[in-house]
Amino acid sequence: MAFQYTAQRLRADMDSPERELTMVLNKKEFSWKILSKKVTPRLTPQQNSSPPVSSPPVSSSSPPVMAEVHLIGQIVGASGFPSSSLFCKWGIHTGGAWKLLSGLREGQTQVDHPQLDDVAYWSHPIDVHFATKGLQGWPKLHVQVWHQDSFGRSELYGYGFCHVPSSPGFHQLECVTWRPLGTWQEQISQRFVGGGPQLLSNDLIYTGADRYRLQTRTMGSVHLQLAVLLRNFERYGVEG
Repeated sequence: MAFQYTAQRLRADMDSPERELTMVLNKKEFSWKILSKKVTPRLTPQQNSSPPVSSPPVSSSSPPVMAEVHLIGQIVGASGFPSSSLFCKWGIHTGGAWKLLSGLREGQTQVDHPQLDDVAYWSHPIDVHFATKGLQGWPKLHVQVWHQDSFGRSELYGYGFCHVPSSPGFHQLECVTWRPLGTWQEQISQRFVGGGPQLLSNDLIYTGADRYRLQTRTMGSVHLQLAVLLRNFERYGVEG
């Protein structure tokens, strides 16, 4: 049994702060193994001269408050149309300053086959939430009423739109509709074959720029129930 280091070297290794002396037991002999150990110096509070980390300043300015309009209601149904088996496509048009927070801008009802009278009942829900920075571009609700025959073919029965009320509360609205007539050849074809002229762009429903050129026919009415909720409009000089 032999030692690799003398007593003087072992004592010098034990006195070194960067070394650690360990003993490893082998099968036949004892051996000494010197392992390197990194010593991290400890600094006193006086020696720690690094500046404290400061948090970034918190801005006191809050984002601008936007006015909000919340529409809750339903498309009740339609009446005054020449035939039953009706369904309705609807949408809400707003200006560029309006932002949709929740809900859907457009939708479609089911087809209703009334049994007793000519009134179609849809009870289609509407739940839309908008935010805006101004009053320009107030929401307009536009509708398209379609008729579905026994073969599943759809025929346009009328266009219409109405302004969403600007006063808060519960409102019952009646949206009158109209349909383009077209030429006399198209009217004869529509009477025997079906179909009929349609608008190329839905923007003509709620904008009267080029609508005065059309020859139209009065159709039935769409009945709506809307509850209007306003918020933060007093900041824009509107009292609810």
